Amino acid sequence: MKSWLTRIVMPISLAASAALTATAVPAVAAPPVPNPTQSFVLEDIFGNDCPGFNVTASLTGKFKEIVLKDGRKIQIAPATTITLSANGKTLSYVITGATHIQAPQNGVEEVVSRGRNLLIVPNVPGLHAEGLYLTIGNVNYARTVSGGEVRFFSGPGKATNVCDLLK
Repeated sequence: MKSWLTRIVMPISLAASAALTATAVPAVAAPPVPNPTQSFVLEDIFGNDCPGFNVTASLTGKFKEIVLKDGRKIQIAPATTITLSANGKTLSYVITGATHIQAPQNGVEEVVSRGRNLLIVPNVPGLHAEGLYLTIGNVNYARTVSGGEVRFFSGPGKATNVCDLLK
């Protein structure tokens, strides 16, 4: 499960071709990986992803990561839906956005998520609690290669705090 949680932290996504330009180097893509078939609790190295309660998730669709020769990555998840359950409530979202990750510089990755993505945000004492956010549109953020937050997401995209909806 940890690899899927890491992929959600990096968000689940679609439309990688938008990031490739005529000057881009050839890409290396692994075959799509099916989503886990069993429901699982969303928790990672930071703990529960909604403060104070567990969230159970199930996914449909596939995940694929395209690694470019210059170290950049594009993560896509076409036709992916996530269903989240907690406290007797259930939410389903289509999360077919694309995530573009720059090669790490000094242990920090600059990330842009476009489209519909579910982001897991780590707890940052004094700034914000850990949480789940559905983002629609473009958001950017910076994180450590282990998934820690360097810069909270921002941009013109719309963000919905999913934990608040599942309380």
